[in-house]
Amino acid sequence: MYKWKIEELKLQIGKLFLLYRLRSMLSQLQLANELNLSSNHIGRIERAETNPTLEIIVDYCNFFEVDILTIFTRLSGEEMGAILNEINDLKVHNKNKPKK
Repeated sequence: MYKWKIEELKLQIGKLFLLYRLRSMLSQLQLANELNLSSNHIGRIERAETNPTLEIIVDYCNFFEVDILTIFTRLSGEEMGAILNEINDLKVHNKNKPKK
């Protein structure tokens, strides 16, 4: 049976949350306003610098319409690599998108 390491779980949650936000083309501030959090807190979660509360995880999952089991299903190194590649692609795409 696999045993979770807290740092690994924080990293996975943070990267998944970052991915969902970038896919939605939301800034940290926009998402923070939607979830009633500070943009600094959003950033700290995405960088795996803090543990999100269960309430925050549920709020993220509800907002992005993601099954909570997705957050807690251990990703393989290959899956995490694909997520990191998509994050990088989205960052470039969103950065080059014309401002409204």
